[in-house]
Parts: sequence; C-alpha cells; structure tokens
Amino acid sequence: MKMLKVQGLLALICLVSLPFVVPVSTVLSRKKHGHSIRGIQCGTPTGNAPPGQELCPLGMCCSRYGYCGVTPEYCGLGCQSNCHQRHAKLDSCNGTKSVTRSVAYYESWASHRPCDSYVPSNIDPTPWTHINFAFALVDNSSQVIMSAQNDTVLYDQMKDLKNKKSGLQIWIAVGGYTVGSAPFSKLAATPSGRSAFINSTCSFMSKYGFDGVDIDWEYPAATDMGGTTADTANFVTLVKEFRDQCKDKGLSITIPGGSYYMKGFDLKGLEPYVDWLNVMTYDLHGSWDKPTLALPHTNLSDITQSLQLLWNAGVDPKKVNMGLGYYGKSYTLSNASCTTPGCAATGPGKAGPCSAEEGTLIDAEIDAILKNNTSIKPVLDENAAVKYFSWDNNQWVSYDDAETLELKVNYANSNCLGGIMTWAIDMNPLNTSSIKLPGDLIGS
Repeated sequence: MKMLKVQGLLALICLVSLPFVVPVSTVLSRKKHGHSIRGIQCGTPTGNAPPGQELCPLGMCCSRYGYCGVTPEYCGLGCQSNCHQRHAKLDSCNGTKSVTRSVAYYESWASHRPCDSYVPSNIDPTPWTHINFAFALVDNSSQVIMSAQNDTVLYDQMKDLKNKKSGLQIWIAVGGYTVGSAPFSKLAATPSGRSAFINSTCSFMSKYGFDGVDIDWEYPAATDMGGTTADTANFVTLVKEFRDQCKDKGLSITIPGGSYYMKGFDLKGLEPYVDWLNVMTYDLHGSWDKPTLALPHTNLSDITQSLQLLWNAGVDPKKVNMGLGYYGKSYTLSNASCTTPGCAATGPGKAGPCSAEEGTLIDAEIDAILKNNTSIKPVLDENAAVKYFSWDNNQWVSYDDAETLELKVNYANSNCLGGIMTWAIDMNPLNTSSIKLPGDLIGS
C-alpha cells in the first residue's frame, strides 16, 4: 500500500485535448501500493493493439479510437467489441448493511516520520475487525523476512491490540509497490519456489502471532514491473497451494483499481482460494496524469468504473473490500483563480512536513492546514463523495473526511460489498475526532 461524480468532468477532460477518454480504466496504486496511469489499446482502426489483444480484457468495451473502458465514451457510438458487456448487474442491498469487515493497514515506516510519527500502540482497535501490518518482504530465496530489525517491537505492539478488542485479527501484508513483481514472479514459477514462500510465510505468522497474510503482488504479468505473462496462472497456483498447506491462517490479496495492471489477475481463478480481495480504489488520479488536472483521487464515479471490472469478471461482491484513503492528492495550480476539479495544474503539490512526498498530504497534515487557516472553507462534491480546497495561492488538495467516508461506506453497503479497507490508519491525526473511522460506520 505506500512505499506507498464530478458532473461534466469527463467532458471537460475531452475538451482539454484528449482524442479519447481514459478514466479509471487506467491505473493506480501506492508507494505503498504505487501508481501508473496507462490506457489499454485494442481493436483494429488505429493498429494500436498488440497481436492477439484486439479484444479488451475484463469485459471492457473497445472504443472507436482503440482503447478499453466501461463508460459510454467507450461502449457507445463506434464501439468495436464487447459493447454490451459493461453492465454486469449486482443485486441491490439498499436499506441493509452488507459491510461486515473493516480492514486498516499500518505503515511500519510511520514510526519514524519526522513529525506525526505513529506506532501501533497509538491505534484504537475498536472500529476495526482486522489490522494489516505493512510490510514484510521476500528475499532472494523466496523466504518472507522482516522489512527492518526493529519491526519485532512493532509486531508486539500490534499483538497487544488484541487485548483491547476481542476478536480483532492482526495480519501481515507481504510485498508492496517497491518490491515490484520480480520476486513474486520468480517464486510462483516453480514448485520449490512456491513451497519456500508458503512454508516461510506460515512459519513467520506462527512465530510473530499473525492471524493471516495479505499478498500484495504488484503486479502479476506486468513486464514493466519485472513480471512475466506466466504470472497470471502461476498466482492462482500459488494461492491454491497456500490454502491447501496453511489452512489455519487467513489469506487475502490486494489488487489495483485500474485495468492496466488488473488485467494480469485471473480474478475468478483466485477468488475461491482467498478470504477476500482488497481493491485499491484510491490514487485514481494524480500529478502523473497527462494533461495534469487537479482531480479527486477517490471520485465515486471512478470507483464505480473500477469495481465494474470485478463485476464483469463475476467476482462476488461479498468478497470485496473497497479501498478508502486517509490521505489527499495535492497539486500546484496553473491559475490561482481556477480552483475547481478539472482545473489545470503545473505538477504535484508541495510536500508535507511529515510525509515529505510531493503530491500527497496525509490526513494529519490536511487537518493541520485547516486548523491553521480557519478561513478555508472545504467544498463538498456529494456526487463524487470527496472534499477539496485551495490555499497558499496555488495549492489544491482533494481528500476524504467523516462526511465523505460515510457516503462511501453507504455506497459499499448499497452495492452489497462485504468490506472496506483503509490505507492507512497511521495517516490519521492523533487525538482528534475530525476524521471518522470507517469502522465506526459499520458497527464493528
């Protein structure tokens, strides 16, 4: 996870300069979970599609311009293939609460941030059913190892949280964006590699008191991340063998929120062997977009498109945890008088004093900006379920707070999802009630 509808917005993007629309059928992740925005090419008119890939993966439509997506811009006039497959329907869960899981990730490096540092003992476990420690790594012999020697101190603090809430589960997340695909691609390719990984992971969990593992392989079959095309099938074999050999531990996987990397996952093949899938429905926009526009990274219309890829693949919503972000994406505006979503930006916003990453502000930093600038009036876009504001002449950020998180949890319930997950609990400001915890909203 890190080490990482705005009305008329799509029309605005088209008017800016794009000959085709590439909404969220392109990708995300985090430094944490990483990011990269790319379109999947298809069809024949432009000759863009690689041989054998004329049809779009994940049930997406191939647009008249030769790109894959699920919105009317792709599936409407001039659509080349899969034109009637974008509407896989879900049962309605309106009026009920389907969400029963609330999963929070904890970033181990948050313990040594220069300010707003955060250790597991700071966590109030009350709203959560599961807390995932990010990350453990994979060494050259396909063994799971700690990311740092002092992680054992943090592990102990995580285990102590169980004394504060009965039934709480503590999981270890393995991998992440900075690990890339190569170590997983190597270990999943052979029986000996899979065995080494599975045995070491099971031993690791038993030794340090973890109840389950979240495999964050970023990303199967992504050749630009060190993967191979064989990864798609090999990942299914890996999780099947893991389930067979480590029956007393939980197992989940993390998947991207966009199609470019999601296409490397055999979702229906993986689903029977995992307890749930964590979907990274954040970082759906950022300063890497071209053209660079100030856009919310957790826009509910983008999330809807992202989840549609799962429904097209036949994934059971009850096995899906929708991702929520405890951080905002920031931009430096081109024109200080243009402060609404879709305005031009010159690049990422200034780095925060604690997170020290351009283009990203953790919720603790956003909270501090608002407290120190009482004249700022955040704007709620209820359709997108996001808030945004500008300050310091040309800085702009979109983010979630108690109000927008509640809108998103209501959305998850209305679409029969089984859970929500948050990246990351340590980004929340300490000793404040300004950010409501999603777990509070499901009565966990």
